[in-house]
Amino acid sequence: MPKSRKRPRPRGRRSKGGQGRRMRIAEFFEHTVLGAGRVSPHPVLYHYTTSSGALNILTSQEFWSTAHDCTNDEAELASANSIVVEVAQTCRRKNDTGTAAKVLDVFLANYPNSMITQMRTVYLSCFSAARDDASQWREYGDNGCGVCLGIRVLEEPAPKKTEIVSVTLEVDYSETSLRAWLAVTFGKICSALARVQPSSSNCEDGLSALYRIAAYASIRAKRDKWKNEQEVRLVTLARHTTGVEHRERTSATGKVIRYLPVSVRANGKLIALDEIIIGANQNSEETREQLKTILAAKGYEVGSVEYPRITVSSVPVVSPKS
Repeated sequence: MPKSRKRPRPRGRRSKGGQGRRMRIAEFFEHTVLGAGRVSPHPVLYHYTTSSGALNILTSQEFWSTAHDCTNDEAELASANSIVVEVAQTCRRKNDTGTAAKVLDVFLANYPNSMITQMRTVYLSCFSAARDDASQWREYGDNGCGVCLGIRVLEEPAPKKTEIVSVTLEVDYSETSLRAWLAVTFGKICSALARVQPSSSNCEDGLSALYRIAAYASIRAKRDKWKNEQEVRLVTLARHTTGVEHRERTSATGKVIRYLPVSVRANGKLIALDEIIIGANQNSEETREQLKTILAAKGYEVGSVEYPRITVSSVPVVSPKS
């Protein structure tokens, strides 16, 4: 998985008739989101999944990023709302006229009644900094019958695609930290808006940017009681100039889940694996042979940066149903 890198701020351009610089706010938003991704301090990130899920990832060399409104974290998606409104109100007091003020008024009037599911869809692939963790095995690793993929975080360019943009970020479990990030990010959007005319297109772009920043903040936010998850997310969204065709699958409970297949390395490079951990509650030798067969078939070479150690979890997991 490539580390997130800071992106340069886009230059404005002159509009027809010499009316001065015109900032494309939607483009500015994308650069702001990309720049918000933190360089991960973790050399390895762990993805807990079922055995079949791990085999599918290794075979396809893609992660299934789930649409944010298809997750089970409804409470978490709403936990940042009050902070978003507070920060927007502060920005409005600092921008009493002009395009920024106009956009903020519309945002504040509509946001409290706007659900995150009404915003542009954001797709999530979730990882953890926690290795061989009992709670992760229980929640995501099929009660110890699954597999944990240890993904190397490499210093290399991320995949470039015309239809989507992705960024890696760490979940923020602190309200104070989230408030500070929102203040800076909303401030950048408002600063850009303050330099353009209040045309319908500029206002539409600015409002869209604020709504998507708010959605992005909601996806980063998680309550303090979940901080032991040490979650890191790969967040993907469609670029403003294109659409994206999602896929669908049906969960064990019959729910239709929308998702996007997302690559973590560019130019068809294999996922760089540090380790594959086999859950303690399964036949480890049989699973080990399955993994070796798939790795060989995909072209993984022993001794390469992509080839993993294959280990067995030392954490016994007892199912809550037992």
